[in-house]
Amino acid sequence: MPSRSHRWSNLTFVLLFLVVVVLFLLVVGPFLLPILLSAFVVALLYPVNDFFCRKLGGRRRLAALVSTLGIFLLLVVPLGGLLYLFVQQAIDLAEKVEEFLGPEGFGALIQGELPEVLQPLVERLERFQIGEQIRRGVSTLATGLARSLASLVGATANLLIALFLGFVALYYFFADGHAIVRQILEATPLERHYTESFLREVRRVSQAMIGVNVVTAAVHAVLGAIGFMIVKIPGPIVWGALMGLFSFLPAVGTFVIWGPAGVVLLLMGRYAAGLFLLAWGTLVVGTSDNLLRPLLAKGRMDLHPLLVFVTIFGGIVAFGFLGVILGPMIGSIFTAMVRIWKRDFIPRLRASDG
Repeated sequence: MPSRSHRWSNLTFVLLFLVVVVLFLLVVGPFLLPILLSAFVVALLYPVNDFFCRKLGGRRRLAALVSTLGIFLLLVVPLGGLLYLFVQQAIDLAEKVEEFLGPEGFGALIQGELPEVLQPLVERLERFQIGEQIRRGVSTLATGLARSLASLVGATANLLIALFLGFVALYYFFADGHAIVRQILEATPLERHYTESFLREVRRVSQAMIGVNVVTAAVHAVLGAIGFMIVKIPGPIVWGALMGLFSFLPAVGTFVIWGPAGVVLLLMGRYAAGLFLLAWGTLVVGTSDNLLRPLLAKGRMDLHPLLVFVTIFGGIVAFGFLGVILGPMIGSIFTAMVRIWKRDFIPRLRASDG
């Protein structure tokens, strides 16, 4: 039987360990998102890295460097080109809006006032008692725009740091992934086959959900490009590609692209085109998002279709961006634990009762 001093030592260690865990989470918390995303990407592409490792004579760190550079070239370079095209299209669109609003139109909008060209429209809408709401909306939009521009520099710096840490994490996960998994298995007091089962579940779900989100983003890009082609907005493929990128952000999603575009069309007097684009984004793009994720995930995870649907959207509410992956992952681990409980523990309990 352990002595009192031994029990106090164990209790002190546990308390100190919990304190250090909390402090550790506070330190890595701001950059937990890029690290977890890197882990998910590595779980998806680890077989590719193993292929490079075999071709390079077992030099794992060199293979990790090749894999990381390959992901960088496949992601960052096209994104940079897409961003350049987006800026060019945005400048062209801004010039068209400025031409429509007049030389002082943008200045009035920035100050939260309606340009003269829009006054007749608001006066007609006064009959429906929504003219004042439009004025308030313009004022609120101007205030929000000013705040957004003020925080843009800081957000850009944080994004660059997050990207840097994400790629560093990618390299080390590729290089030391086996060792990290082995250390997790050694540090877990669970029987080894339980831990291995959970890790397989994590890997399988992360692979499935990353694939699901890539397919969903591609569908959104195609639907977005079609919508912009119909309303004849310049550069529909660029805007569609941006919708595909923003579909990875559950909190805002593709609305960031088609919402303002529809409003701009209304402001330019293209009422049919603006209303069509808003309806297209809401009914077609929005509905496809709600249907595709659960439908595509259903056949790739051991989850009931209802649980797939609930865990995806519940995960978004609970964890934000990462919830798209974490929600189904938690649901899959939960169902795996229920299976283990029914298979291994219930018979033991019944045997002991007997």
